[in-house]
Amino acid sequence: MINNEIKHQSKHSWEQFAPLIGVVLVVTGLLFLLDQRIKTNWLSLALPVFISLILLGWGILSKRRLLIIPGFIMFGLSSAFFIMFQKLIYYKTFTLLFAAIGIFSFSWLLLFVSLAVIKKSLAWWALFVSTISGAVSINFFIERPTVLTYVFYISLAIGIVFLLWGIRKRAIGLLIPGLLVSTIGAGVFFAWNEPATQNGLQQTGTMLVWFALGWILITVISKIFSHKFTWWPLIPGGVFSMVGAGLYIGGNPDNALGFFQNTGSIGLIMFGVYLILLKYGMKNK
Repeated sequence: MINNEIKHQSKHSWEQFAPLIGVVLVVTGLLFLLDQRIKTNWLSLALPVFISLILLGWGILSKRRLLIIPGFIMFGLSSAFFIMFQKLIYYKTFTLLFAAIGIFSFSWLLLFVSLAVIKKSLAWWALFVSTISGAVSINFFIERPTVLTYVFYISLAIGIVFLLWGIRKRAIGLLIPGLLVSTIGAGVFFAWNEPATQNGLQQTGTMLVWFALGWILITVISKIFSHKFTWWPLIPGGVFSMVGAGLYIGGNPDNALGFFQNTGSIGLIMFGVYLILLKYGMKNK
């Protein structure tokens, strides 16, 4: 009895996917035949792209998650492979890498949007892959990428996704890593990106002040999402800010006045943003 049910399910699955397999085989045969006739030398390389488009079309029309996800992944990988090894247009290697990784990133973004629209589910893991690969792509667009630019863009990409996820779920637990990862990446980048500034104390101070900003922002936004202040982040935030300020001023005492002026301006901006978000949070209570 069990064997009969398994056979029936297998037959039913085969009948469902047989037309799709048939279309893929027909397109594959036609492309190979056409490539042999007109000698394009790129149709065969583009074959995986066409197959992925068939999977995508079939998956979107049938609203099957099982076809949509591998379809977009295959489209991103095959398109990136085609861009890197095609002979139609010649560009610098960095430009090709920028385009290849960029379209790979875009395919994951489309996957996130498609699942949100068709299946009414938010696949945040797809958005993580999209933003991180997009950050890597941007680095290849820069003429002289460095380790610091990679750290900055990737940390910013990860932080943005956590922030969007946290805002959507109204969960402070997701906003915390978003703020910390973003400010840590920014701190490392802005502190050490200027080769002309060879002052270790000043650079370390700048980095720690950025770290402190992330912790302080957690307290600022906690009121909006949990309707009460979360005070404990001010402990590491206060320590980092005091130590960072001391190192920054100690590294170059002439910067003291400008540092405190900038700190006051940032404080006013943060307080203004808090008041705006607080009003928004009250409307959505």
